[in-house]
Amino acid sequence: MLQDLRYALRTLRRNPLIAAAAVVTLGLGLGGASAVFTVVDAVLLRPLPFHDPDRLVRVWELTREGDRFSFSEPDYLDLQAESRALQAVAAFSELGRTTVLADGSEPQRIIAVPITASLPEVLGVPPATGRMFSADEDRPGSAERRVVLSDGLWRRRFGGDPQVVGRAVTLDGVPTIVTGVMPAGFDFPGGADAWVPLAADPRSDRGSHELAVIGRLAPGATMSQLEGELRELARRTSDQYAQSHAGWSAQAVGFSEWIVAPRLREAVWVLFGAVGVLLLLACANVASLLLAQASAREGEMRIRAALGAARGRLIRQLLTESALLALLGTGAAVLIAAWSVDGVRALGGDRVPRLGELRVSGAVLAFACLAGLVSCFTFGLAPALHAARADLRSAMDTGFRYTGGSRRLRHALVVLEVTLALLLLVGAGLMGTSFVRLMNVDPGFDTSSTIAMPLDLPSGRYDERSAAFYDAVVTRVRSVPGVIEAGATSTDPFRQSGYSNSVTPAERAAEAPASGLVQAGWRSVTPGYFRAMNVPVLAGRTFEPADQDGAERVVVVSDSLARRLWPGESAVGKRIYWGGTTGRTRTVIGVAGDIRDVRLEAEPPPMLFVPHAQVPLPAMTVVVRTPLDVASIAPGMREALLQLDPALPAPSIHEIRASRANAAAGTRFNLSLIGAFALIAIVLAVTGVYAMLAFTVLERRREMAVRLALGASPTRIASLVLRTGLGLALAGVAAGTVAALAATRVLSSLLYGVEPTDPVTFTAAALGLLAVAALASCLPARQAARLDPLAVLRE
Repeated sequence: MLQDLRYALRTLRRNPLIAAAAVVTLGLGLGGASAVFTVVDAVLLRPLPFHDPDRLVRVWELTREGDRFSFSEPDYLDLQAESRALQAVAAFSELGRTTVLADGSEPQRIIAVPITASLPEVLGVPPATGRMFSADEDRPGSAERRVVLSDGLWRRRFGGDPQVVGRAVTLDGVPTIVTGVMPAGFDFPGGADAWVPLAADPRSDRGSHELAVIGRLAPGATMSQLEGELRELARRTSDQYAQSHAGWSAQAVGFSEWIVAPRLREAVWVLFGAVGVLLLLACANVASLLLAQASAREGEMRIRAALGAARGRLIRQLLTESALLALLGTGAAVLIAAWSVDGVRALGGDRVPRLGELRVSGAVLAFACLAGLVSCFTFGLAPALHAARADLRSAMDTGFRYTGGSRRLRHALVVLEVTLALLLLVGAGLMGTSFVRLMNVDPGFDTSSTIAMPLDLPSGRYDERSAAFYDAVVTRVRSVPGVIEAGATSTDPFRQSGYSNSVTPAERAAEAPASGLVQAGWRSVTPGYFRAMNVPVLAGRTFEPADQDGAERVVVVSDSLARRLWPGESAVGKRIYWGGTTGRTRTVIGVAGDIRDVRLEAEPPPMLFVPHAQVPLPAMTVVVRTPLDVASIAPGMREALLQLDPALPAPSIHEIRASRANAAAGTRFNLSLIGAFALIAIVLAVTGVYAMLAFTVLERRREMAVRLALGASPTRIASLVLRTGLGLALAGVAAGTVAALAATRVLSSLLYGVEPTDPVTFTAAALGLLAVAALASCLPARQAARLDPLAVLRE
């Protein structure tokens, strides 16, 4: 083996261009595979960072329509008290509060998530320093407020000082005791800087659903048992509290399915399949290269066989050379995978869960080595078997001879390369079309010239004055130079999920279920919101300063909600129940256009808007319409805010256009990776066609020289080469079209606005690949046409 290895090294030194081409090709194929495997490893394969994560479940309540809903505080407490299939139950607020932390130095805005004291028990992750607040400290009316810090906040703000435990800090102006610090890397739910007691109250509104509920299965309990228990509990709740829960149910799923949604899981496997196609194409390219080299070494192989080398010995020598190439390619692949980690993480952003754990781990290295080993046999075996077929009857003729079997194998490899390239090109084309159509979706409002400034007022200071404060903020911001219009909304567009509640026309309340007729999203907005966002008003009017608390309760509905509740009728002047079917009604004063401010790919949900003065919320986003960019307008907006409350930390200000682009990060992530694979595939396919034709011209020089000497024109010789190249490309395109028709159906759930069999995409991909194959064929054809028959025949 050492002798084989030494000779393999000498062979590579004698043919540095072939060796470099093979290593670069393998590096690209194996590097792409390894880079995507880092995503597979981090997102799908690596265990969740909790104790026994397979026993963890996420629990939802289900509306009559089957939509998942958060829990209310009383519903959570009922589940905690009555469940036997769950060993422990915990809850956290899905509306993590932006809180101002002060400890004697400059105030800092942090994300503090209200959780129950049982959360560390459920997850099996206790604090690294100190303790979690106790169950008694997690009750309504607890005497002292408590907080647990994240490791990141602890190190940034307090320098990692262990003495911070037991110290008092100020959260939103209220003294709070630090009880502990969580371990490094723990930020559940994502983005949390600190955790405070939820203090679930059994007397709170059962119709206010704001809690995410998780649990740990009891020893011996199964998911089916839990599902049955949840259905029974939901039935009892529905019977007992028909006003808010009539017809509702409940559902539980495993943590892995909740954190990595099935759609994302499918997308990652599709990417892994695509990079597998790329790796196979790279192997075919290297095999074609080595097969051409093996044909040129037939004389050498005959000499070895004549000196007594057995066929197995020759195969071993050639496989050693292939293994050396695979080893170098694997090294290059690991470097490519390591360099690509930051780029892949940036592409996915916060829309792809667990990308923060992306790294070249031992599992990734093992995968790269295994893929390199498999690739070695994939691209090395056929050339080795061909070269080892030494024919002693041909004596010691070391000249070039035309070998039909070698030619057919090389042609087959080229067809395979074009087939695989078309498969990836069609996939990239479909994803590209989907992305373009997604980015061209009309969200129903202006995103090109709008700026957002999210705010979250400290609790206790603005409880009764939040509406007046936001009115003052909007008024001051409207006077900032460059601001055309300003308003505020309860949902930061494309950065937050919205609120939802039931809606029932007053005239149908008697026949509707007690829990309401239609689930609709809702936004609390100030009067200037519709003008600032350029939301069209289709009928009636929007809110005015007179729509205050104590005045007539009014609402603006979206066009889809109006058509659903009153088909063929005018919605203006109608009255609705909002939340249940009893109590006070609201009057519809206007109909606005449909908007998408959470998900671009979803159909516009039925929605209603309520005046912020009548439904005041502490967390709002001030939106302004301006021709200026963020850098120009932000100082004036911050100054307007500080004039009203200098104690508030400087808020983050961003373009809604950037938030919209980030909302498509998942689709962009898929497109970027598949597009990169398709580009590499085209390069490999084109170089494969070129290399095969160039070697064919070299191999058949004598035949072509004879043809020229007998009167064939240079054009005839060039057309012979062009026909060969285009014929192979056409065969590859035909096979690739069939393969793509079968394979791209798995993309259907990842596409928006385009069918997986879109004829335009298939036609464009086929014509594009044929065009570049024709260009790749032109240079060898030109070389063949310029052969000097006399010089060739004299050689």
